[in-house]
Amino acid sequence: MIGAEASSVGGSGMARGIAVALAVIVVALGLPPGYVGAAEPMTERWSTTFGGPKWDEAYSVQQTSDGGYIVTGYTDSYAEDFRAVWLVRTDARGEEMWERTFGETGWAEGRAVRQTSDGGYILTGFVRVDDQPDVWLVKTDANGNKEWARTFGGPEAEWGFSVEETSDDGYVVAGFTRSEGEGEEDAWLIKTDSRGRQVWGRTFGGPQADYARSVWQTSDGGYIIAGRTSSYGSGGADAWLIKTDADGNEQWSWPFGGPKDDFANAVQQTSDGGYVFAGGTRSAGDGNTDMWLVKTDGNGTLEWGEAFGGSDEEEGCSVQQTPDGGYVMAGYTTSYGAGEEDVWLVKADSRGREQWSRTFGGSRCDIGYAVQWTSDSGYVVAGVTESYGNGSVDMWLLKVGGVVTGGPSVYQWVAVGAMIGVVALGAALLLRRKPLSG
Repeated sequence: MIGAEASSVGGSGMARGIAVALAVIVVALGLPPGYVGAAEPMTERWSTTFGGPKWDEAYSVQQTSDGGYIVTGYTDSYAEDFRAVWLVRTDARGEEMWERTFGETGWAEGRAVRQTSDGGYILTGFVRVDDQPDVWLVKTDANGNKEWARTFGGPEAEWGFSVEETSDDGYVVAGFTRSEGEGEEDAWLIKTDSRGRQVWGRTFGGPQADYARSVWQTSDGGYIIAGRTSSYGSGGADAWLIKTDADGNEQWSWPFGGPKDDFANAVQQTSDGGYVFAGGTRSAGDGNTDMWLVKTDGNGTLEWGEAFGGSDEEEGCSVQQTPDGGYVMAGYTTSYGAGEEDVWLVKADSRGREQWSRTFGGSRCDIGYAVQWTSDSGYVVAGVTESYGNGSVDMWLLKVGGVVTGGPSVYQWVAVGAMIGVVALGAALLLRRKPLSG
């Protein structure tokens, strides 16, 4: 009996030990109640299309403070006349919460959107005024209701491509103008107050076509601008970086490229005080146009440049520095994938060396115009798809990697199995011990 009691006590203690060990495993693997599992890299978690029977495109996405997403582009399917700015708000799973259209003149597009410090949204693009497009700046509340809108431009065409809220609660917009400046097209930087009233505007360029595609407020309060210049540089067109002070006065500018066409689509200040831009190059790489990633120091001096692609066409449309010091780019490829163009997501390390890449799409044209690292360590991509959806071209939002609810990843289950095996082996050894005798 003494032996039986000892065995019973030992068994219950062992059971408690196993339970504690399993609890430790769950915590160690980061599996909170409900088993929220970390995803393997590059795994598509979900994708959502938005649109009707006509053309609908997305150009910009940002994760919102609640973990959802805000997307802008344009819609032909739901416009009153020809084309309208389209603002779409989703939850964390890409399910639509609401959508809004803006533009009563028959032609308007959204090119960039950002959540603002008051929880609303600021977007830029262009709207037709007197048969010519003007830069359009639209502010909404948290539910997408328009608070105000401003147009900027002259008798010729102007477009806005990029917008950021500034440290003084105003806004800065980058694009191009044909009404002002020295050349055919000039890069245009517009600074406004918190109500969208223009504080100043600056043009940059020479006698040829020059434009700005992206702007970022820098740590010194100034701005870094990326785009394309045909007035300066080595080739037919070169990528172009311009650094200004807080008042938009040029501090330096540099063209980047070779004898053929090269361009920059997106720029960001990096954690070391330098800059990184993504775009396309015909002067470097293996194909007609290759995706291009270029890193500079804080003075715009080239540190390195890397081209990605095959024998056909590739382009980088968006770039973001990731928390590991590397970079993620989104764009398209015709060298790889399943269709005419496929969304191409490329991850590089801090020196621009490819770590992984993946294509997304079907048999037709699919393009990723914007990418953002998300709070769950994944990526969200916005763009267009002809392969999926309801119409000719649909808005496309897809989530890659990160945390997904509903169960642990394969890798976590393997780790769980291995650790349970260790616990079970220990239990078996304990059971083989000779019971106590009376």
